[in-house]
This record gives sequence, C-alpha cells and structure tokens, in this order.
Amino acid sequence: MKKSIILVFSVFLISCSSNSQKENGTIENGIYTCHLFEWKIKIPENYTVRTLQKKQELEETGYNAIEGNTPDGITVRKNRPDLIGFGIDERNFFSSSFESLKGTKKMTLLEHQKFVAELTSNAYSEVSALEFEQNLDTEKIGKHEFYTIETKLYNAKTKELLLTQWIYNTFIGENLFSASINYTDEKVYAVLVENFKQSLTK
Repeated sequence: MKKSIILVFSVFLISCSSNSQKENGTIENGIYTCHLFEWKIKIPENYTVRTLQKKQELEETGYNAIEGNTPDGITVRKNRPDLIGFGIDERNFFSSSFESLKGTKKMTLLEHQKFVAELTSNAYSEVSALEFEQNLDTEKIGKHEFYTIETKLYNAKTKELLLTQWIYNTFIGENLFSASINYTDEKVYAVLVENFKQSLTK
C-alpha cells in the first residue's frame, strides 16, 4: 500500500503532460546533454539512470492506486515527454521533462503554479489514506525563474511522512521545463538539489 500511495503525486503530474516518447538527449561520461535546449546535468556517482521500462512500471502502480479517485474533469494520462531521470531507489530520485505548450491555454508562470497546486490538492483530497502539506514559492536559478511546489505526503492513520517532493517548473519559449526531486532521505535530497542547481548555473 505504501508503494502505491507514494506514487500518487507523480501520476497526477502526468495528467498535465503529453503522451509522446522520443530521444531527447544523450549520456556520455556520466553527463546527460539535452537536445531540446541548452542544458547538461551530471549523473551522480552510484546513481542509476531510470529506464523507460522501470518508469512505466512505477507509473502503472501509481495509476492503479488512484484510478477511480480522481476529481471530476481530471484525466490521468501516462508517458511524459522525459529528458533524464536517475536515483538510488523508487522513492529517492530526480526526474525531468520538457513539454510543448503550443495550442494550450496561455498562462503566466504563477497562474500555472496555482493550476498545478490546485490540481494536485484536489486529487490528494480524494485519497483517504493520505494527508499532505504544500508550500508554494519562486526561485531564480541561473537565468531561469522557476516556481516551486514542495509537497509532503503522510500516512493519514499513522501520520508517518511517506515522501517529500519538490517540483521546479519554468517556461522556456513555448515549452514547460519541469524537474522534480522525490526523497525520503535528506542526504539524497541534498545531493540531488545541489546537482540540479549546478546544472543551471555553470
């Protein structure tokens, strides 16, 4: 049950994304180079790159956990347009995507933040096994202005903290660049957030 609960967040983010899959970058000497915009990120030593098969398995688990619990008007779709993901296990990992916004409703960055926060809040409220906290903010990293959403997921019965997730979203042209850090181990979070920020400031 815990495995299903902690994947709920990722699945709801997928509902905001397209369902295309393609090669968006390359890995060489432990460095991922994106082909869609100017971005490179180091894969930390001893971290495993998440394969498409593993990603789909985790999504399927989370999708099954929330099926029937989605609020009216919210459609859960699978297969985000991924860039790179890596981690040490299924609860401690970094993931990123780059989604075209052409043809969608125009929003400011803060309007998009409000939309995503409301979407996920409504979804969590439908899952009786969960309690959650959200904190919204903005942060400039390098030349990009991001909005952030920190979410803490708790077991509603035991009040145990199950997972913390940070989302960093920004617009690049007519695209949404999204990065998320999921963790249960603060040491892993420290490595992943520093690695992500360095990728945008070097």
